[in-house]
Amino acid sequence: MIYITGDTHRDFSRLFGVDSNEEDMLIVLGDAGINYYLNEEDNNFKEYLKRFKLKLFCIRGNHEERPENIKTYKEKEMFGGKVFVEEEYPYLIFAKDGESYNIDGKSVLVIGGAYSVDKEYRLLYGSQWFKDEQLNEKEQEKILKKVKGKHFDIVLTHTCPLKYEPKEVFMKGLDQSKVDKSMEKFLDKIEENIDYDKWYCGHYHTEKKVDKLEFMFGRVKIFLKDVFVPKFNRNGYEIIRDSCSQETIHKNEVCCPKCKGKHIIIQKGNGENIYGLDEIAIICNDCKKVYGFSDVRYKPNCPKEL
Repeated sequence: MIYITGDTHRDFSRLFGVDSNEEDMLIVLGDAGINYYLNEEDNNFKEYLKRFKLKLFCIRGNHEERPENIKTYKEKEMFGGKVFVEEEYPYLIFAKDGESYNIDGKSVLVIGGAYSVDKEYRLLYGSQWFKDEQLNEKEQEKILKKVKGKHFDIVLTHTCPLKYEPKEVFMKGLDQSKVDKSMEKFLDKIEENIDYDKWYCGHYHTEKKVDKLEFMFGRVKIFLKDVFVPKFNRNGYEIIRDSCSQETIHKNEVCCPKCKGKHIIIQKGNGENIYGLDEIAIICNDCKKVYGFSDVRYKPNCPKEL
């Protein structure tokens, strides 16, 4: 099985409810947090990731070092293209920017990198910032020339084309005129000069679909299927996401939205991440299902719980 998710930033708790084995793989759309401290702390984290018993295929984000800048990474052939892998951690695979792969029988184009809008804060307070987090003009020109006019089944990037920027999640008070959007403009050119069926990206800590592009963040999906993998498993109950609304439930007598049974439990969420009611689902002990609410008001940059 192949899964896909958005930025993890060293937090892989979303995998606790995912059944996996060493043949399975998770695609991370940037900012995995694996090559961040560049010291023994990173190695300890790589050891910790063994517990999940699956491979990670990581697109490069902006809050992590390029693998080619780390001497322990070697370039290898995998999935029909070049990747970066450390001999000691062969289950952690980093895609090469601008490379195309054959994954699950699909042609996949990968382009990493983005601008850190918190750059000044990071420099001021001594947090990690990576000077070549974005592709330079020469790299962009090389990639555009390589892919122009081609068809790809899937495109995987960290940020998105400028035309699809989710302005509703921009940081309040941040002067957008000072944000370097050269990567987004470059991806505009890529989007205009290739043919593709589906595009996944991360970076913005939001989840939504626009045309053929999908932003991912805190939840896990089965790759190429519009199916979320449960974050948790409550006694083996199937999770039906976005099944009904909080409003609908509270207008009527509280019961299962499907079978109308009364053997239910209201599932609470993390109130710190939610505006208003923190009820996120109805658990029906007759249906043996968890019915998620579609109108939970999550705060910006918070992963959805269902």
